[in-house]
Amino acid sequence: MSPKKTILRELARVEGEGFTRPSSIQGFEQAPDKYQKAVNELLQARLVEGRKDDTGHMAIAINEHRRKDVAKVLRPVWAHPAVWAVFVLIAAAGAAVAI
Repeated sequence: MSPKKTILRELARVEGEGFTRPSSIQGFEQAPDKYQKAVNELLQARLVEGRKDDTGHMAIAINEHRRKDVAKVLRPVWAHPAVWAVFVLIAAAGAAVAI
Protein backbone atom coordinates (compact mmCIF):
# COMPACT_ATOMS: atom_id res chain seq x y z
CA MET A 1 0.00 0.00 0.00
CA SER A 2 1.25 3.48 -0.79
CA PRO A 3 2.33 5.80 2.03
CA LYS A 4 -0.58 8.16 1.26
CA LYS A 5 -3.16 5.41 1.61
CA THR A 6 -1.47 4.07 4.73
CA ILE A 7 -1.53 7.50 6.35
CA LEU A 8 -5.16 8.17 5.38
CA ARG A 9 -6.26 4.71 6.54
CA GLU A 10 -4.58 5.17 9.94
CA LEU A 11 -6.11 8.63 10.34
CA ALA A 12 -9.56 7.31 9.37
CA ARG A 13 -9.33 4.79 12.21
CA VAL A 14 -8.87 7.56 14.76
CA GLU A 15 -12.22 8.74 16.09
CA GLY A 16 -13.35 12.33 16.63
CA GLU A 17 -10.75 15.02 17.18
CA GLY A 18 -7.99 12.48 16.55
CA PHE A 19 -4.78 14.28 15.75
CA THR A 20 -1.93 11.81 15.36
CA ARG A 21 1.79 12.31 15.06
CA PRO A 22 2.99 11.07 11.67
CA SER A 23 5.92 9.26 13.29
CA SER A 24 3.47 6.98 15.13
CA ILE A 25 1.97 5.70 11.86
CA GLN A 26 2.97 2.18 10.86
CA GLY A 27 5.74 2.20 8.25
CA PHE A 28 7.01 5.70 9.06
CA GLU A 29 10.13 4.42 10.85
CA GLN A 30 11.14 2.18 7.92
CA ALA A 31 10.88 4.93 5.27
CA PRO A 32 10.65 8.34 6.97
CA ASP A 33 11.53 10.35 3.85
CA LYS A 34 8.83 8.65 1.81
CA TYR A 35 6.21 9.12 4.51
CA GLN A 36 7.18 12.73 5.21
CA LYS A 37 6.85 13.47 1.49
CA ALA A 38 3.40 11.82 1.51
CA VAL A 39 2.35 13.87 4.56
CA ASN A 40 3.46 17.06 2.82
CA GLU A 41 1.51 16.13 -0.33
CA LEU A 42 -1.62 15.37 1.72
CA LEU A 43 -1.28 18.69 3.53
CA GLN A 44 -0.84 20.49 0.23
CA ALA A 45 -3.93 18.75 -1.21
CA ARG A 46 -5.75 19.73 2.01
CA LEU A 47 -6.90 16.16 2.62
CA VAL A 48 -5.34 16.38 6.07
CA GLU A 49 -4.82 19.28 8.43
CA GLY A 50 -1.87 19.78 10.71
CA ARG A 51 -1.21 21.46 14.01
CA LYS A 52 1.28 21.23 16.83
CA ASP A 53 0.54 18.93 19.73
CA ASP A 54 1.24 19.70 23.40
CA THR A 55 4.94 18.90 23.02
CA GLY A 56 5.35 21.07 19.93
CA HIS A 57 5.51 18.21 17.41
CA MET A 58 3.46 18.10 14.22
CA ALA A 59 0.17 16.21 14.48
CA ILE A 60 -2.21 15.53 11.59
CA ALA A 61 -5.87 14.59 11.17
CA ILE A 62 -8.28 14.15 8.28
CA ASN A 63 -9.77 17.43 7.11
CA GLU A 64 -13.48 17.05 7.93
CA HIS A 65 -14.44 19.28 4.99
CA ARG A 66 -12.71 16.85 2.61
CA ARG A 67 -13.88 13.57 4.15
CA LYS A 68 -15.69 12.54 0.93
CA ASP A 69 -12.48 13.01 -1.06
CA VAL A 70 -10.60 10.88 1.48
CA ALA A 71 -13.27 8.17 1.16
CA LYS A 72 -12.76 8.18 -2.62
CA VAL A 73 -9.03 7.64 -2.17
CA LEU A 74 -9.57 4.81 0.31
CA ARG A 75 -12.29 2.91 -1.56
CA PRO A 76 -11.36 -0.56 -2.84
CA VAL A 77 -10.39 -1.07 -6.47
CA TRP A 78 -13.64 -2.85 -7.34
CA ALA A 79 -15.67 0.15 -6.12
CA HIS A 80 -14.25 2.61 -8.68
CA PRO A 81 -16.71 3.67 -11.40
CA ALA A 82 -14.18 2.93 -14.16
CA VAL A 83 -13.95 -0.70 -13.06
CA TRP A 84 -17.73 -1.02 -13.15
CA ALA A 85 -17.78 0.50 -16.64
CA VAL A 86 -15.33 -2.16 -17.81
CA PHE A 87 -17.54 -4.89 -16.31
CA VAL A 88 -20.58 -3.49 -18.13
CA LEU A 89 -18.68 -3.33 -21.42
CA ILE A 90 -17.48 -6.92 -21.04
CA ALA A 91 -21.00 -8.10 -20.21
CA ALA A 92 -22.43 -6.22 -23.20
CA ALA A 93 -19.78 -7.67 -25.50
CA GLY A 94 -20.47 -11.15 -24.15
CA ALA A 95 -24.20 -10.71 -24.71
CA ALA A 96 -23.60 -9.46 -28.26
CA VAL A 97 -21.42 -12.48 -29.07
CA ALA A 98 -23.99 -14.88 -27.59
CA ILE A 99 -26.73 -13.54 -29.87
